[in-house]
Amino acid sequence: MSDRLMLALDVGGTFTKGCIIEHHQILTSTIKKYNTYSYLDAEAILNNFKRIIEDLVYPYIRAHNNQYISQLNIGFTFPGPFDYRNGISYVKGVGKFDALYGINIHEEIRKRLLAAQLPVNDQINIRFENDCHLFGIGVNEEFPAEKLICLTIGTGLGSVFLDQGKILTSGEDIPPEGYLYQIPYKDSIVDDYFSIRGILQLASSNGIDTIQYNTVKDIALLAKEKNEAAIQTFDTFGNNLAEMLEPYIQSFQPDKVVIGGQISKSFHLFGNALQKAAQQHKIEVIALKDALYYTFKGIDVMFSGDD
Repeated sequence: MSDRLMLALDVGGTFTKGCIIEHHQILTSTIKKYNTYSYLDAEAILNNFKRIIEDLVYPYIRAHNNQYISQLNIGFTFPGPFDYRNGISYVKGVGKFDALYGINIHEEIRKRLLAAQLPVNDQINIRFENDCHLFGIGVNEEFPAEKLICLTIGTGLGSVFLDQGKILTSGEDIPPEGYLYQIPYKDSIVDDYFSIRGILQLASSNGIDTIQYNTVKDIALLAKEKNEAAIQTFDTFGNNLAEMLEPYIQSFQPDKVVIGGQISKSFHLFGNALQKAAQQHKIEVIALKDALYYTFKGIDVMFSGDD
């Protein structure tokens, strides 16, 4: 038991996943999943975050017969656009967190925690960061001396380029800010193709009824049952992913491409084309099914300089 407590919160539009990290160890028994209620008004969303924090803190204190915490560190991932340094959301017009636009979430959560009189002194540190950045930082702990392209593929495509632990945001060999999602691709942008909606659109164009089969898991189960349209959907997705990444593999020359997020669970269905492209450059491709673990690990590293 430590009198310095760290909470890690991975905030999504639908669910928020949280846990406690103690002495740089993720306490897997404390991992919980909560509704985010991102469609509600600002007061309701912010109070929900307070309740999530309380739901993690109080059981820990009771389990350790402790009455007081000297320092509480809380690390949030949060969807962008977002001012991560100051804790201000600029998400707007996407059906989630609209009510938080322009609000200093950092100050609002801190104010609520102090008013709730948590068993902690006023040393409450709250930090925010992009979820894919934290995923990449967590992955980098496994490969600290290497150049990495890390991707998270879910509701959209997150990306981060790292060189020996440093997140790169500029350079001729990477996209602006290291963000691939906004790069033009085919008839639109990368995010529209390499995401849940991208796979469902591919499935629909291959004749699959995406009203009945409306999740990537559904399409993957069809592929497992040897459904040709589903197999073709993932083949096309993989070929497109290899084609999109090829210029950055050539220019950045990473040691590894690491893929996380919901869709990484179906890597065995779409990964062949990417593996072949990477092998030509002697690059390893790794799919991590437990991206959340590495995201939580990244939150721990975010605070490690405070030790």
